[in-house]
Amino acid sequence: MDRLIPALIALGVGAVLAVVLLVPFVAVSYRRRGGLTAGRSLAWLAVLVWILGVQAYTLLPIPQGDYRCVGAVWNPLQAIADVTDPVNMANGILRNPAVQQLALNVLLFAPWGVLVRLLWNRGFIVATATGFGISVLVELTQVTGVWGAFPCAYRLFDTSDLLTNTAGALLGSLLALPFARRRASAPLDPSRMTLGRRLIGMLCDVLVVLGITVAVGITTNVVQLYLFGVDRTQLDASVADAAGAITAILLTGGYVLATGSTIGERAVRLRGVDGQRPVVAWRLVRFITGIGGYQLLLLLDQQTGVLVFTIVTVILAWRSEQHRGLAHLASGMRLETT
Repeated sequence: MDRLIPALIALGVGAVLAVVLLVPFVAVSYRRRGGLTAGRSLAWLAVLVWILGVQAYTLLPIPQGDYRCVGAVWNPLQAIADVTDPVNMANGILRNPAVQQLALNVLLFAPWGVLVRLLWNRGFIVATATGFGISVLVELTQVTGVWGAFPCAYRLFDTSDLLTNTAGALLGSLLALPFARRRASAPLDPSRMTLGRRLIGMLCDVLVVLGITVAVGITTNVVQLYLFGVDRTQLDASVADAAGAITAILLTGGYVLATGSTIGERAVRLRGVDGQRPVVAWRLVRFITGIGGYQLLLLLDQQTGVLVFTIVTVILAWRSEQHRGLAHLASGMRLETT
C-alpha cells in the first residue's frame, strides 16, 4: 500500500491542477492547433499526472524530525545482485522486494517513452535520452537532500535506478511504436462553429468564475487573519464567499461590457458581434442572460434556478442557428470565429 500512496497523491493533485490549467490549455490549443482533440487532451493530462507521480516517488515520504542520512549505491548492477540475494528470494520471485523495486523503476518511466512518441512524434533515441536526463535529475534531487532543503539525503542515490528508469523510457517508446501516427495530423479547422466548441467555451467561463471566486475568497480570509488579526475560530466564511462572488461578477461583467465576449469565448477563439444599439445596454443583457445570470443565481443560492438555467442554455446552444445560445438570442448578438 505504501507504494501506491504517491500514485494516489499524484492522481489527486493532478485532477486539481487539470481543472486550474484547463482554460489556458484550451486557449493555447485553439491558437496553435485550431481546436482540441480527445487524444491530445488525454495525453497532456497524462504528462501532468506523470510529472507529479515522479515528483511524489522522488520526495515522499518527507522525513519528520531526526532521520538517518543515507549514502549512495555506485554499482549500477547492484539491483541485479539484490534480486538474486537469497534473503530476497526466500518468498519467491513475485514477493522479492528487489524485483518489485526494479519493476517499479521500469514501469515508472515507461509512460514517458509512450508520451514522447505519441505526443511529440519522437523516436526511441529521444525517449531514451530524455528519460535518462530526467532520471539523473531525480537522483541528484535525492542525493542533495532536495537541493539543500534538508541537511542530508534521506533517499538513496542509486545508479541502478538510472539504468532501470532509462530502460523503462526505451521500453515505453518501443511499445508505443505500433500506435504511433505515421504522419502529422492536419490542423483542425478553426473556422468551424460547433456545439462542442461552444460548450468548451461555456465550461471555461464557469472555471474562470470558480477560479476568481476561490482566489478572492482565500485572499479575503488571509486579510482577515493576518491584517485584521481575526481569530481563526471567528472567521466569517460568508464574507469570503460574498467577496469572491461579487468580484467574479464585476470582472467577468466588465470584460463582456468592454469586448462583447466572455473570457471562455475568447479562449476558444470566438468573438461576440453587436447587433443592436446602444451597444453597452445590449451587452449588459448578453451578460445577465449568460454567465452573469449563472453567477447571480449562485450568489442568491438558487440551486434549482442554476440547474434550469444551465439546461436551457445548453439546449438553446444545441438547437439555435450557429449555436448562439440564450445570451446571444436575448441580446441580438451573434458569434464569429477569429
